[in-house]
Order: sequence, then structure tokens, then C-alpha cells
Amino acid sequence: MNKAKIKDWVLQLALALIIFFGFLRPYVIEAFRIPTPSMEKTMLVGDHLLVLKVEEGQQIPWTDHMRPLVYAFRGDEYNLHMPATGDPAVGEILVFRYPVGPGKDFVKRLVAVAGDTVRVEGGILYINGAPSENWSSCYQDAFEPSPLDEAWPDCLDQLYGRVADLAYWEIRQGCVNTEYGLAYIVPEDHVFMMGDNRDHSSDSRVWGPLHEDLIKGEALVTYWSWVPGHGLPKFDRIARLIR
Repeated sequence: MNKAKIKDWVLQLALALIIFFGFLRPYVIEAFRIPTPSMEKTMLVGDHLLVLKVEEGQQIPWTDHMRPLVYAFRGDEYNLHMPATGDPAVGEILVFRYPVGPGKDFVKRLVAVAGDTVRVEGGILYINGAPSENWSSCYQDAFEPSPLDEAWPDCLDQLYGRVADLAYWEIRQGCVNTEYGLAYIVPEDHVFMMGDNRDHSSDSRVWGPLHEDLIKGEALVTYWSWVPGHGLPKFDRIARLIR
């Protein structure tokens, strides 16, 4: 390869990196890695995801440090955001900033939106009093069941002071008695997130509803996957659409 071709290749690579990191990564698409088993068996530890950010209205970089004097963007407590091209929908798997510590990113499934009532009883998720279609295919551990998956929000009293990041009072204030038992009402501008590995997931049943401005984007595809601790690729999981 002569010097001219090498120069052209380097310039093309530099341009691609500038486009990805300068525009696509902040505003359109970004890569994330699954570090915990809370979404098994939908997503496994070692999966690497591409996340579509533009649909949810991605946070504008640097607005957490400095804001323009005049702007028409949405956002306040969680910084300024680009206009969203769609609304979060039940069933979507979303990546978001952890509400208890926004420096962390979590991934869970959206199971309820503002105004919905949420209740879990006997391993079944009920939304507005009816069993959720998004719950039937989730993983349930018969050997290590969690109180969160047996009777929620009824179990909150027994978990008080024992579970890290438990938003006990916030959740309790949103609970109402219904004809089918105690249930939680998702507040305005919030969504309710839950892990598919429902016995081993810290989600909205623990830290409360998620403000929509904390959503980064929807998980689209697994572009790569490794066997944890071995460095071996899982070829059967590469290029898998996430559902």
C-alpha cells in the first residue's frame, strides 16, 4: 500500500470517528455493556448493545455544567434534552441513568406509564388490574424467590431498612387501595421499569418510578457478546435484535 492510499485510509477512519463520537454517539446511537444478570434471559452478562438515543430525546452534552441564557429545550432537574421523536412505550427495553446515582447506567424493561396502577402478586405482574403481557416470558427463579415478586407493594414493610436504595416513603405515598388489593400509581412524567430476571433485579419496585428525562434510549441489537471471565465470543448472540 503506497503513502497516498494510507493517507486516504487514515482520513476516512478519522472522519468516521469524528462523525460517531461528535454526532452519532452523543445524539443518535451509543454502545453499552450488560454488567449484571438482572435482564436474563433476554440479555446476558457480557452482551454489548447498540442503543437508539434520538427517539427519547437525548440529553444535550455539557448542559449539566453550563446552560445557554436563552433556550427552548425541555429539562430542568436532569439537564436539557433534545426534542424526542417518540414516547416511551410499554414493552421497550431502555437504558437510563440510575435515579439514585445518575453516574450509573441501568437497563430494564418499561412495564407501565404515567397513570397506570402496578401490583405484583404470586409471581404475576398486574397493570391496571390485568396480568401484563410483558411478564409471561420473563425469567422467574423457583429456587431463590424474592419478596418483590411475591407481593408488591405489600412487601414494602418487611423490606424497610433491609434493602439498599429502597424509596419506601416515595412508593408508599403513591399506593392506593383498589378492588384487587394495594397497588402503586405511576406519577406524571414517570415510567415504571422492571428487570426480566424478576427475582434478581433492583428496579422501580425498589427505587421508585423513573423520570422520563433520565432515559437515554432504547436497546436495539446485541452487536457483540463475550463469555465472562474467559474472553470467548458467544457467536449465537451476535447481531440479535432485542425484544
